Amino acid sequence: MYNYTSLGKLDQEVATFEPSDNLLINGQPLNSLVEGYRHLTVTGRGLLGQNVSTTKVPGRRGVWVDGFSDEERTLEIKYQLKADTSAQMRDRFAKLNKILRTHAPSGFLEISFRDEPDYIYYGYFNGADSFEETSLSIVSKFSLLIPDGYKKKRPQNSTGSISLVDAVEVLPESITVTPTKTTNQLQILNGSKVLSFAGTYTPGKDIIISFDPDEIKITFGGRNILSELERFSPLENFTVRNGDTITAVNATVKNVVWRDERA
Repeated sequence: MYNYTSLGKLDQEVATFEPSDNLLINGQPLNSLVEGYRHLTVTGRGLLGQNVSTTKVPGRRGVWVDGFSDEERTLEIKYQLKADTSAQMRDRFAKLNKILRTHAPSGFLEISFRDEPDYIYYGYFNGADSFEETSLSIVSKFSLLIPDGYKKKRPQNSTGSISLVDAVEVLPESITVTPTKTTNQLQILNGSKVLSFAGTYTPGKDIIISFDPDEIKITFGGRNILSELERFSPLENFTVRNGDTITAVNATVKNVVWRDERA
């Protein structure tokens, strides 16, 4: 789908066409990064499938479901690339190749679309069609792998209250609390979920829980205190839902960061 925009430049009207689902890579429209590039269509943004593991049980109908999980997502981008000379075409493909291999600080390509600018897919460039170069106007496709399958909304933060629109529940990105007094015991709560710490905690320094994808880290004044988390504290399952409020005992909740998500 295309939108029409009229731009005044040097007293001349210039007509430009940009798709309503124009592709952005690491926050920048790809057509603004590579001259001659034009986004045509995208497939793979619809329903996300699930993998269902089953076992056939003799003597009973159907199958036994062992488990299920969401599939990865593959986005297929159809594009046009134009140039005035063959040498210029080589330069433009070199630039396109470089951009599709340049990851953001997150370690991924950050992929978004103009019609859903607040949601980001985190993925990798993982394939491209072969084609015959018979002209200086190429129409082809490339694909982007989204391992998680989901797209994440830009971070939200509060001093404890959680708001979600699309996701049922998510793991926070970080929780920061500050001790209100010198204490040997501190708790962070969300309903019946309790993270308990046993150590020595004084005001003026923050306890920061970072729920990184590869590792959950807990520091107090920059010092690792993961060993001070008491047994049975549900760290990996400390998820939040819409309407939840994170509170603390012997501490004040300073900041909670989380992200809504869509399949």
